[in-house]
Amino acid sequence: STWLTGIGATISAWWILVANSWMQYPVGCEFNPDTMRHEMVSFMEVALSPFAVSKFFHTVISSWIIGAIFVVAVCSWYLLKKRDTKLAVESIKIAAVVGFVASLLAAITGDESAYRVAQVQPMKLAAMEGLYNGGTDQGLTAFSFIDPFSQPDYKNEKEPPMKLEIPNALSFLATRDMHGYVPGVNDLINGYSTPDGKTEISYAEKIEKGKLAITALSEYRKAKAASNEAEAQRHLPVLKENMPYFGYGYIKNIDELVPSIPICFYAFRVMVGLGTLFILFFAIVGFIAYRKDIANTKRWLLWLGVILLPLSYIASESGWLVAEFGRQPWTIQDMLPTNAAVSNISSSSIALTFFVFLALFTTMLAVEINILLKQIKKGPEYDKK
Repeated sequence: STWLTGIGATISAWWILVANSWMQYPVGCEFNPDTMRHEMVSFMEVALSPFAVSKFFHTVISSWIIGAIFVVAVCSWYLLKKRDTKLAVESIKIAAVVGFVASLLAAITGDESAYRVAQVQPMKLAAMEGLYNGGTDQGLTAFSFIDPFSQPDYKNEKEPPMKLEIPNALSFLATRDMHGYVPGVNDLINGYSTPDGKTEISYAEKIEKGKLAITALSEYRKAKAASNEAEAQRHLPVLKENMPYFGYGYIKNIDELVPSIPICFYAFRVMVGLGTLFILFFAIVGFIAYRKDIANTKRWLLWLGVILLPLSYIASESGWLVAEFGRQPWTIQDMLPTNAAVSNISSSSIALTFFVFLALFTTMLAVEINILLKQIKKGPEYDKK
């Protein structure tokens, strides 16, 4: 039952993450102006897009880390209380190996995820790095001071203050070339050209193209409603040509296209910082568990094992903060901004649904924590024969 639950949850995660990845990188679909829908034309392209694959492995592996830390935390508490020592020691050995391997794999898949983000969501990467003005030979920011409570003045600041970086690391992460070109916030707003000849138009141009697509769609629909097929077909080339920028047509202010830099910047560093801490922690705990007597080790290490439990959840949620805040203002990247993603549902219905779910999941969380704490306090049952 345990294995089936784990396998079932993982399969469920696959489809959830495929859907989320499509919203971040919509592939395998074509817009049908007659149905007003993006209709799937390639199931495999949607289900196995590189963005979805990297997101799936990174997310699932991060859950392994949480599971391993949970085991270590419970067993550390047992050792601090001098109870169920044999169970605790043997369980820590298994959790340390799983946690160490998972932490390393999370770093590898995280690197791959960041590379995919650089290809399809460059503004998210720029926000994660606090990179206002890009270029070649870009360093990866280890630390800099960005006001956590307000959007920085990226148009007038060359770079955040107190910046400490790893030379050329960002260029390698984003392009797999130590000297690769990485666009910053202002480059993406104003348009840019790379040394190898790649060009990207400005956001102002994308907005104009988006408006052309919206107008062409409106005229196409009017012609169709009037049964004027010739007039409808006349608007299709304009619609198809500008469809990649359709969502930009709803943008009123270019600044809307820049996500919250403080949230993306700090959440990314919380995730990476705690991930690095987990690697070191599992390495130390594993070494002591297999080579020494962890039951009689320093109490601070056992307390650290307990403290890391909530931090593992914070690390996981920080990753989701980066993923979801970083793609703003898009519900579907480049296709549908949040200000246009409006359903024909009353505000009272939304509020009611929200508070019902809030009450339901809060109750379930309280019940689950209560069951876990009772079971941990009770501990294992031994065969007394």
